[in-house]
Formats: sequence, C-alpha cells, structure tokens
Amino acid sequence: MSQKEDVSKVYYPFLDSFRAIAIIMILAHHIRRAFTLDYLFVSDAPILKWIYYKSYEVFGINLTAFYKGIQYVISQLKGILGVEIFLVISGFLITGILLREEIHTGNVMHFYERRFFRIYPCYCLMVLVSVAIYVLQGHEGITNAMLTAGYHLLFLQNYFTIHPLLTHTWTLVVFEQFYFFCPLVILAVNGAFAQGHQRRKVMIGLCLLFIILSLAVRTYCLKTGQPLIAWPLSSPTPYWTITTNLGPISFGCLLALLEPYWSQWKKNKLWGTVFWLGGIALFYNIYFDADWSWYWGEWYEYVYGFLAVGLLFFGAYHGVSLFARLKSFQWIGRCSFGIYLWHNLVLEFWKIWIGTFPPEIIILGAFATSVWVGALSTNTIERYFLNLRDKSVPEI
Repeated sequence: MSQKEDVSKVYYPFLDSFRAIAIIMILAHHIRRAFTLDYLFVSDAPILKWIYYKSYEVFGINLTAFYKGIQYVISQLKGILGVEIFLVISGFLITGILLREEIHTGNVMHFYERRFFRIYPCYCLMVLVSVAIYVLQGHEGITNAMLTAGYHLLFLQNYFTIHPLLTHTWTLVVFEQFYFFCPLVILAVNGAFAQGHQRRKVMIGLCLLFIILSLAVRTYCLKTGQPLIAWPLSSPTPYWTITTNLGPISFGCLLALLEPYWSQWKKNKLWGTVFWLGGIALFYNIYFDADWSWYWGEWYEYVYGFLAVGLLFFGAYHGVSLFARLKSFQWIGRCSFGIYLWHNLVLEFWKIWIGTFPPEIIILGAFATSVWVGALSTNTIERYFLNLRDKSVPEI
C-alpha cells in the first residue's frame, strides 16, 4: 500500500520491497483459498502431470518429493503475516509524517484531506463495482446492496457482516481508523508537554502500552470468541478490528519514534546479516512451526510476526536483504495498494474458468491479472487523484 509520495524528506526504498513481499504473501494465500491449492500437487493437474512423467522419462528424475515439498509450503501460507508487514510499515510511515509535519490543531484536517485523496476514491470505486456485480449476479436486492455499500463506504464493515466480495477490506478499516486517531493522540501529547524530548518519551511509552493492551484484547477475543465490551468494539470477527491489531501498528510507530537514534547508527553489513538471519529465523518459526488457524494465534506468535518485520527492517537498513534492491519488487510494492483493492474481484473472475482451463493456467492467470489490474489502477485512477490532491491540498 504505497505511500512513497507522502514521504518527501525521509524515504527508505527497501520499504517498497517489503510491501511487495507482503502483497505476494496475501495474494498467494487468497489464491490458495479460492482454488483449494492444498491438493493441487497430488491431483491430476495436466501440466504438472506432464512435467512429472517427462522428467522421469527423459532425465530419470523423480519429482514426487519436490511436489510434496511445494504442496507443504503452499499449505502453510499465512496471509496474516503479509498484513502484519503492512501494519508495521503504515505505523512507521504515518508517524514519521506526523512528526516531521509537527502536527498541530491547524493542520490535522490537512492530514485527513491528503489521506482522503490517497485512499478513498479508489476504494469507493472498488466497493461500488463489487456491490453492483453482486446485484447483477442476483445475490442481493438493490435496497440491501445500497445499505451494504453504505456501511462499507463509512468503514464500518468490521462491526457488521462483511460483504462476500469485500472480505479483504477489513484491513483498510484498521488503517483508516489508525489514520484518524494517530494525529489526535500526537496532538494531545503535544498539548500536554512543551518539550520535544518529553513528548517523544511519552509517545514511546504509549506505543509500548498499546502493544501490551492490544495483545491482551486479542488474546481475550480469540480465546472466548467474544468482544471485550459492547459496540463499538463488538464485531462478528473481533480479530479484524483495530483493537486486536494495534500491536504491529504501534510497533511501527515505535520504530518511527526511535528513528533519530537508530538512523545515526553507522551502517554495517555484519549487523545487517545478524538482523536478517534473526528475522528469517522468526519468520520460519511462525510460517512452518506455528498453527495460526486462519487468524487465531497465541499472543507470542503474533509478536513474533512484527518482531520479525522489525529485524528484517534493520537488516535492510544495514544493506542486507534478499529482495530490497530488486526493481521489479519495488515496482510491485508501489502498486500494492491497487493490487490489494482489486484482487478479490479478479479471483472471482477466474473462478468462472475452473474446469475449463488447467489449474496451473488459472493460478498464473489470477496472479498476473491481479498485478496487472493493480498496476492499471495505480497508474490511472490513483495517479489522477494524487495529482488532484497535490494541487488541492499541497504538502506543508
């Protein structure tokens, strides 16, 4: 969910690569769910079957173990880890922007206006198109569709039943609520404390407090299946609300608040390697050894997720990262918001062709089309409204 254009003074290119990794993880997870990929490599998929027999016939290579390994990796896909990456990045970038703009009463609305142009036009179009398609398919009447569209456009779907074509938008609600409250918290701290170092210490303390409280709420909700208190914290899916996802967001905020200290650290490949290996080890643990069961997970597994992001962040900062310098990854990262918005509709389209084309073609088509539609949205609708924003609400 690219925000590069917002960060005019400080920008870390490797963040685009992190976004690319996140959106690929989410997209792969949703493709797996949409097309039941857990069983692909033990089915009679034509292309895979042809490769399997030809490899043995021509080269004497038995690919059974390889296909079983791929099947296992696919079965362990966890899109929530990609969401955690986005949450950490968002907390880091937005807090950095607000700190650099020295947010005060006079420019809070300015921040909201720029966020509106960044998110809402593309989101609004996607919601209206999705609901219209659902109506045309005969699944819903116009009256119910208008009501459904209404609470989605107001970012209230986390507290109602989310539309079948818009289930992925729960993360956007979390982001938008964070964008709304974050400047207000900083504004309150700025009003209560006159000195900059006091403000920073208080905000660091608040981030740590929010991390602890979020983990406590998440643990309660996921253990009981019930919200902590009545509305507005109630939700049919309490693990989709901001109260249970403040951990990684607050961790990203914490990275931004500590930036004046760690950005003075002389870059060192050895430290970068240590951070990178630590992050990979944590990711390996939660990817293969932890049973998240969709979005359920013990509190420490969730902590491992954003700590792994933090370690990989510092590894990339020190110049050690497997994908950080790949231009193709950076490009996907810059298009990640558009890919995320539209990929659910793309998957619905490819579901029509199940049984008509080999599953491998459907999977590759769904992935490629999602990226293409996301890039198209980024370079047309999104770019138009960002240009309009820069004319209407220029940066301070």
